Amino acid sequence: MSAISIGCWTCRVRHKKCDITLPICRECSDRNVQCHGYGPRPTWMDGGSEEKKEKSRIKTAINQHVRRLRKMRNRAKPAPAAGDETESTMNPAGSPAGSPLVSIESSTQDTIFDPQSACLLMHYLDQVFAWQFPYFCYTSRLGNRGWLLYLLMKRGPLYHAVLSLSSLHQSAILGSEEEFQQKEKALEHHSRALREFCKFMGEERGRLLDDNARLAEFLACSLIMISCGEHDWLLHLDAVIGVIHSLSPESIFTANSLSDSQSGMTRVHHQEGLEFLLATMVSLDLFACLPTGRVPQLPYQKWLQIPEIQISDLLSCENWVMMIIGDLACFGQWKKVQEEGNALDVSEMTRRGGEIKARLTTGIEELDLIRDVRIASPYSSTCTNLSLQKENYEPQTSWVTRMYALACLVLLHTTVSGPLPTLPEIRETVSRSIVELQGRPRAYSLTGLVWAICVVGCMAQADHQLLFEDLMADLVRHSARFGNLGTVLKTMRSCWKLQETESADCRTTMVKTGICAILI
Repeated sequence: MSAISIGCWTCRVRHKKCDITLPICRECSDRNVQCHGYGPRPTWMDGGSEEKKEKSRIKTAINQHVRRLRKMRNRAKPAPAAGDETESTMNPAGSPAGSPLVSIESSTQDTIFDPQSACLLMHYLDQVFAWQFPYFCYTSRLGNRGWLLYLLMKRGPLYHAVLSLSSLHQSAILGSEEEFQQKEKALEHHSRALREFCKFMGEERGRLLDDNARLAEFLACSLIMISCGEHDWLLHLDAVIGVIHSLSPESIFTANSLSDSQSGMTRVHHQEGLEFLLATMVSLDLFACLPTGRVPQLPYQKWLQIPEIQISDLLSCENWVMMIIGDLACFGQWKKVQEEGNALDVSEMTRRGGEIKARLTTGIEELDLIRDVRIASPYSSTCTNLSLQKENYEPQTSWVTRMYALACLVLLHTTVSGPLPTLPEIRETVSRSIVELQGRPRAYSLTGLVWAICVVGCMAQADHQLLFEDLMADLVRHSARFGNLGTVLKTMRSCWKLQETESADCRTTMVKTGICAILI
């Protein structure tokens, strides 16, 4: 009998009947308990102290969830004020026809969102979305987010997932009491989102490939769950990858793939939403290679060659660099397999690494050339505002792409030669990255560069480590501890500490410290 047919490991250790919902069972999600899934037996199930500790954590989490529910139930039942009974028992027919009371009541019933939910949705669209996509180009072909609003208005699993993430973001920037209340709301919506998401997967998965509207909602909901999950982001990402594996670019990027019953405008919105979400998921698959140590699970080269998939519209990083991120993961995996089999051919490794280096060097040189031409333009020489001058000759996409390319170059050198910050090629690339960081236009955010900063910062020598530490510490302060900025700072500090006694880079540090966070 398979583990899935028996139930998840959390339900098994609790001796509870599991509903066997993928990727997370309802028994766990309803109680805000970590679902340990259906894979191999967890290491903590040793029949000893570790198992007792985990049982205690599960019991504590359930008790806390019960207390939260009681508090929310009590707040939902306010004591009636004097005169309430009289007002509530008044005959509505006694009001004049067309009175303000009747019109207000009618309009309230017709609203799509209640006031609190509307505020959370606007907070997401205005602030949280900007945190998720700090380089999103609103003037690009995908700049209209009407598809997102349309999906939110359906009030399905995406709606509750967005409310959860928005409420959690508010809790990070509010005071202690307000923060506590917002976290309660976030947990409530997160539980509801997980429950509806699992239900959605069970009922709609077979129809996803035939209906782009449902597919868009599934991908959008998965994106939110990946963003706000600490332990299970990889489960959600793998669920998405499983669905995308069943797709082909031809089935998505053709007009015939959309239902004939949809209006032309609706088709456009769904198409824009799918292009946005597929580009995002391909990027997440590539960024997941660093913390997991695995190769890309999607045929990234095929997807990134599609004209409609332009990562620069979302992340300000051009497709050629994103493709190299995947190639580096494959190169690192190839070297690891060869070393484990005592069959590493140094000349072949040099050849493969040289091909990637040539692409990176050529790409960076082209970006530098474009910037040099802009610097020499007449407008640049007459502009007295230095920050404005930098923005004029260095578009955000070019600057961000260069930073990612330099990080890839550092990653390449550590793969070929080893994670040694004193190596000339690594030291020079880190120094070049520092120059770019110090000379960036002030309008360009760094929150979308956490992957690149972590890769480069981990290879900084002692005289440059304080610069990266101050840079990330400042970002953490301004983020109100929201997101993975703190994880990047922790990883860099741990890496520098390990380098005092052994060789270490970003990836090996994550393995040794038990960090498995996607750096987005």
